Amino acid sequence: MPRFVLRRCLAAWLVACSAHAGDRVVVRVPEALSEARAAGPSAGRLVVFLKSERCREEGEPADAPFFSDPQPICSRAVAGGRGGSESELTGEGVSAWPGPSDGLDGPFTAQAVFKRSRDEAGIRAPGNMIGPVVEVTLRRDAADALELELGAAVAPPDATDSAQIAWIDAPSPMLTRALGRVMRHRAAVVFPPGYHDVTHARRIWPTVYVIPGFGGRMTAAQEIVRLFSIPESARTVPQAVHVVLDPEGTFGHHGFADSILNGPRGAALVRALVPMLEDRYRLVRAPEGRLLTGHSSGGWSSLWLQLTNPDFFGGCWSSAPDPVDFSAFQLNDLYRDENLFTDAEGAERGSFRRPVGPMEKVLMTVREEIGMERAIDPFGASGQQWDAWQAMFGPPDATGSMPRRLADPQPGVIDRALLRDFWSPYDISRVVEKRWSKLDPVLRSKVRVLVGDRDNFYLERAVRKLAAKIETLRAATGAKAEDPQIERPCIEILPGATHDTAAVISRGRFALEMRAHLKRHGLGE
Repeated sequence: MPRFVLRRCLAAWLVACSAHAGDRVVVRVPEALSEARAAGPSAGRLVVFLKSERCREEGEPADAPFFSDPQPICSRAVAGGRGGSESELTGEGVSAWPGPSDGLDGPFTAQAVFKRSRDEAGIRAPGNMIGPVVEVTLRRDAADALELELGAAVAPPDATDSAQIAWIDAPSPMLTRALGRVMRHRAAVVFPPGYHDVTHARRIWPTVYVIPGFGGRMTAAQEIVRLFSIPESARTVPQAVHVVLDPEGTFGHHGFADSILNGPRGAALVRALVPMLEDRYRLVRAPEGRLLTGHSSGGWSSLWLQLTNPDFFGGCWSSAPDPVDFSAFQLNDLYRDENLFTDAEGAERGSFRRPVGPMEKVLMTVREEIGMERAIDPFGASGQQWDAWQAMFGPPDATGSMPRRLADPQPGVIDRALLRDFWSPYDISRVVEKRWSKLDPVLRSKVRVLVGDRDNFYLERAVRKLAAKIETLRAATGAKAEDPQIERPCIEILPGATHDTAAVISRGRFALEMRAHLKRHGLGE
């Protein structure tokens, strides 16, 4: 089994990542490593995660970043990982978090990851090698020794077809041509009760396209299988084929937005994957039978797909979407703020908060979040939230293969030209304004957005901005606020709801609303 042998003063390692006399961090892969265990790319990035015994979050160290209690991370590039090779994690080339004022003391757990997947950016992507959790005690200003092992490569998810579910893993010529390497469509198709019943009244079925939130995969389809197995689901769950899409790509969640680094993800979905599914399965080939839904990053993706393909999809149910107005990008106004990390008075901007009674506690700042991402991969391939946004909205950097950063990683100064020329076309609020005459009817009849007014990531701020923009545009064109035939508003702010509770509330409401939509169009039970 490959081993990462780390011998170094870990306090100094996390403080400055510089070599000291006698301090050494070595990555060693034993000569006896079997070819089966070593199968896969031999180059990648070695990441070491530490988690304090006092950490408030559950899970293994490699489940980081922990938003409610950020923990130390260190990494460096590894050129070779075959048997007999070794690599040092000291000196130049090591990226680490937290900053220079921090030292470690006390009990920790530690875990090593060899991040080598070329197709997916997640820490637990298939092909990456993850070791067991090791308990260690670190002492401030003392030379500590730490040995970590790597385990076998992470296996791909079980993709065995059954009567309830079919797994899609098909080549995508469109994405392959655009990106110059073999790319694939991945999804899971969940069949409702009655789909395989030849006596069922319905033979052609509507489709609900589900886009998981950040870090989610098509494996979330198993939860829909479970829901369909409950007898009451016939009255509560839309009786439709559910297609759970896989939004994970080279840089994390790609959002099904056409972009330079991720390729034409939206176009490939609409022009290739959906037609392929409609050819393969008995699906309604009309907009009213194609519905979209998602939460968080999946909420942004579903809204983006509906507004950029208004005549292709028949409805979108989005909850707690990622920022839909870049003038309220969490706590930043990207168009006016000079700095991504601090406000005009120099105070750190929060990125994750937790409501505590009538108050709230900021548990992670933007600087901390981006710092942890850079510790995983300083070049933009961490697979985490900001790196994913930069790959979705921005151009490549000078290398042509990594995302160009919106802000300088040290002082945090925002690149105004980058925002203007590349990011702003993905600002949903601006898209709505630019295409108002086309999108106002879509917003009235096909769009539903819910978000909690205490969202942990401040996402309600952008939703409020979008709602205000819609109201202003309607007033300017003399349109009524809402179509009297539509029973619910386009956008709703849920009092007291957080990011997670909004997901629970919206799931129940959306299911009933989608059922009503299908019934109106003669596609419901």
